Amino acid sequence: MANQDPIGRSQTAYRNPILLDTAPPVSPLPSATTSASTQITEDPNQDLVPTGTSTVPFFPRTIHLPPSPTTTDAPSSTSTATRTLPYGTGPASAASEEYQLLGLGIRTVSFLRIQVYVVGLYVAKSDLPKLQEGMVRAFFTSTAHGDSTVSAATTLVDNEKAQLRHELVEGPKDGRGEKMWDEVLRQSGVRSVLRIVPTRNTDFGHMREGWVRSINARSALVGKGNVADKLEDELEKSVTDFKGIFGGGRKGVGKGKVLMMNRGAAGDLGVWVEDEVSEQAEQKKGKKGEMKYLGGLKDERISRLVWLGYLGGGNVASEEARRSVVDGVMDIVERPIGTLATQVV
Repeated sequence: MANQDPIGRSQTAYRNPILLDTAPPVSPLPSATTSASTQITEDPNQDLVPTGTSTVPFFPRTIHLPPSPTTTDAPSSTSTATRTLPYGTGPASAASEEYQLLGLGIRTVSFLRIQVYVVGLYVAKSDLPKLQEGMVRAFFTSTAHGDSTVSAATTLVDNEKAQLRHELVEGPKDGRGEKMWDEVLRQSGVRSVLRIVPTRNTDFGHMREGWVRSINARSALVGKGNVADKLEDELEKSVTDFKGIFGGGRKGVGKGKVLMMNRGAAGDLGVWVEDEVSEQAEQKKGKKGEMKYLGGLKDERISRLVWLGYLGGGNVASEEARRSVVDGVMDIVERPIGTLATQVV
């Protein structure tokens, strides 16, 4: 009998570390498209989720990272440091953190819906109860219930669940869903990772400008234009530093390579990219590149606004990813508060 992962999805290889881009038996995510037809011939103990594109056919259900890939003493965005992570997730150890896939989708552009990359949101397994509590609290504070009922709430009733789902998916008109995500990101201390794998060779400049547009479009959420000039200037400087992370010698991310953006408990940002390894080396030796550190920022507003570009508002980077993440969130919040922690072991 298959185990159940902490967000209620069937999982056949829950305890095994998953390499970031290998390819074996598939455990479907409820919101993921299952049209990928790539044949699987590798390690049968791995647990992958279909993405819906044959170019990047699978994402791992879980990844393992060092406890804090972004730390307060991390190199600045202008540093030339060559800090690396081992390619992929493992092996899992007492010193590693397991992150679980909450949802994924394909980023497309133009009316032709040209595929650019697959993006997945991962949440630290031990932080899933924080996400649950934070989302329930954000829901109550955004409605007429007010703060007073939050501590007494053990779960959402059916009509509240339906309202929460509606606000998260269909709520751009009044901005309530975006505000709920903003509160969760600001206050819950949940660690998370955006894992991005291009379906074609992708220029850093193209990706960066998309994120900067998202930051600018949502900057009112962090007070830009409504606060002292000093805070405006600080945000603008952080945006400049964020752009600088994607400068330097490397120009972009190759097709099928991994870019990871990690958001720490305090909102600190770290960016990692898979090192280039020749296709011949990958095929003959099974060799994968290390995850090289590009840079980081301590200003939590930048990572919050980038994350919101995938989660909230009227124009997200991937509507498919947003809806998939909402499915994962609903799996979590439907459980009574406090019971999820007993399953995260």
